Amino acid sequence: MMTVLAGIAAKVMLTLALVQEKGLSPGVSPDKGSGPGPKAVSSIDWKEGMTLPVRVPVVGPGRELMTTLSFPEESIETAVTGWPEGEITAIQKRGLLFLRLAKKSEGQLNVIGGSGAHYLLYLKGVETLDPNGYDPYLKIRKKDDGAKADVLPKRQNPRPGGAVELLQAMRLGLHPEGVKILRAKRELAFEAPYLEVRLLYVYDTQSYRGLIFEVKNPTDLRQAVDASHFRGRGTSLILSAMKENVVEPKSVTRLYALTWKD
Repeated sequence: MMTVLAGIAAKVMLTLALVQEKGLSPGVSPDKGSGPGPKAVSSIDWKEGMTLPVRVPVVGPGRELMTTLSFPEESIETAVTGWPEGEITAIQKRGLLFLRLAKKSEGQLNVIGGSGAHYLLYLKGVETLDPNGYDPYLKIRKKDDGAKADVLPKRQNPRPGGAVELLQAMRLGLHPEGVKILRAKRELAFEAPYLEVRLLYVYDTQSYRGLIFEVKNPTDLRQAVDASHFRGRGTSLILSAMKENVVEPKSVTRLYALTWKD
């Protein structure tokens, strides 16, 4: 039983795009006032031939900052720029590129990935200490990756009904007939400085697998979470819902998700 649950937990590792609740800015606590705070990871879709804008910090007294670019590559082959020597710092490590500028300027940077893909970046130097004034961490994704991940598997037989009814039963804590409910060991499905998601229960049916997660907000800020922003890894997420869409500081709520059964 535990082996089965461990396998399920491994398949439902989640990715998440999180938006701050409207009216609250990152780094602003309703109790502790304002100030610079960590910025959530930003991502941008890319396809061959497009130019990606990147705001890069300019080094200066008290401004030892860098921009980190994460490419959909195992490694970076080379980075080519027309900047004079010493005006740009570019350090590559596997699929990551770390950047900063010596002075406020703008220009292109051409990056060749290990796969041979060409990434054209337009860098703009900014003089700021505000994490929202530049791009601390930018994840570049191939534009078709998300679409492929969301495509439901082809099924030879007609898809069965009852998905909405099962999700409703999960939210109400009911035990539908013919459904096996398994208690998980709070396996970690997603973790970030602003959110933690752990698996609580698995609803096992002939056609679907229902998953109940605990969603914890460990920060001092209210977090607005959209259930539709969660994506399963290695499985097709077909329905999802939050018990509450806004998670209060230091509080928990629940996420309900439904996937096709393998």
